[in-house]
Amino acid sequence: MKLGVCVPYRNREMHLNEFVPKVGKYLKGQGIDFQMYFCDQVDDKLFNRGATKNIAAKHAFEDGCDYIVWHDIDMIPEEGGGADYSFPKDAPRHIATQISQMDYQLKYHEYFGGAVLFSKEHVYATNGYSNDYWDWGMEDDDLFWRCQLEGLTNQTYVDTELKSQRYKQFDGDKSFIKIPFQKKMRSLNSRSHTLSVLLRARQQPEKNPIFLIGSNQRKYVEYPVVRVKGYDYGIGFNNSRTVTLTYWNTFHQHNYMWVKRYDEYWTWVTAVFDTFERKSHFYLNGSEVDSRGGYGTHSPLSFTGRLKNYGSEDWYLGTTPSEPDDSTIKYFKGDIAKVFAWKRPLGKKEVENLHNNIPKDELIIDLDFNDPKSEFKEYATINKVEDIKVPNSILPHRVEGKFRCLPHEDEGIVNGKFAKGETTARNERRYVLQMQQEKIAYKEDGIKQVKYELVSEEKLTPWAKMINIKL
Repeated sequence: MKLGVCVPYRNREMHLNEFVPKVGKYLKGQGIDFQMYFCDQVDDKLFNRGATKNIAAKHAFEDGCDYIVWHDIDMIPEEGGGADYSFPKDAPRHIATQISQMDYQLKYHEYFGGAVLFSKEHVYATNGYSNDYWDWGMEDDDLFWRCQLEGLTNQTYVDTELKSQRYKQFDGDKSFIKIPFQKKMRSLNSRSHTLSVLLRARQQPEKNPIFLIGSNQRKYVEYPVVRVKGYDYGIGFNNSRTVTLTYWNTFHQHNYMWVKRYDEYWTWVTAVFDTFERKSHFYLNGSEVDSRGGYGTHSPLSFTGRLKNYGSEDWYLGTTPSEPDDSTIKYFKGDIAKVFAWKRPLGKKEVENLHNNIPKDELIIDLDFNDPKSEFKEYATINKVEDIKVPNSILPHRVEGKFRCLPHEDEGIVNGKFAKGETTARNERRYVLQMQQEKIAYKEDGIKQVKYELVSEEKLTPWAKMINIKL
């Protein structure tokens, strides 16, 4: 099997001089048969990393390579760091997982850049990179989403399927459920307790646009899933596509936790409060939230003082009485299948196993729509039933590999804004609002359609060549 090392290139001579010998030595040490292809965009247009990667791959396959690694020029695998460049048999593999620039952590949870291995079949199934991301940003995310659409990501599920599960559908306009206060609920959320919800959220772009980093009008908004009014307590869903936890102490100090989650996915979210240790824990599908790689906030989160007491307030699903009737964030849109609350902090193992076993000890709110004895009042919700599978987070197939990042200017997010401004903002809109919404025919935009003028080829070493092109 022969590997094509496909590298986008423009004005990186210092990196090139280090990349060729060091990556070459590393691959030879693994016994890999390889050839390097650097695609240099020599015109005066904005740089197009996706198109130059496609062109390098085309040349690699034309030269007889069986598979490729799309590789950034500023990423050097570390000796003994585990980066495995062997043939990716079943699915594309991401190997630049631990990078020095990020203290050997992922840049973010779904990061799919740096170095990714594709077989020839994988490249043509996904159609490679889009040719329509210019300057900086999002072309790697677009490639990852193509893998998702082709069933080439590491998609796993919670190991129990809920057969014929009944749930309530909320329309985002007037649907809600009220759980009337009962004596047993007194002081529930001001002491050690646990709240757990099985939900499927939907965005409401007709009311509030999806949060975009590059938008000058951006603002966070949050839709209520579970709420106790006042200084609102409970679970929500954010327009930046996160499930959230909001709560307060008696000094009216706000505490907030979140975890990334796409809409339209069934999600089991659990919040555990321990007032003895003054900590809150947040779980997605039984796994505690991890702040590394932009996956969510740090968990556990420490809070000060005592948790706020809400007295005899009712609990609400899908709405909050704290918002006026004309508010665009008064109602949740989506589905809720189960809501549980315990008057004690569940242990880690109990949370991990909630999909198989609901502990009965100190269970105060037991709302499962399969159970006709559940107590609630509903308004304009719709009864639904389906076999529910709960997916874990979408991830690439990965092999852990350590990489040293060569010095370069940060072209990503600087002080909360895109360093490249509108060009990256345009790429973000294309990816989030079009590609992820399946409004782009990716089979018609990729390696099969890339157009370019071949200016010249240069032999750099016996195992490396430079392909000079114009787009």
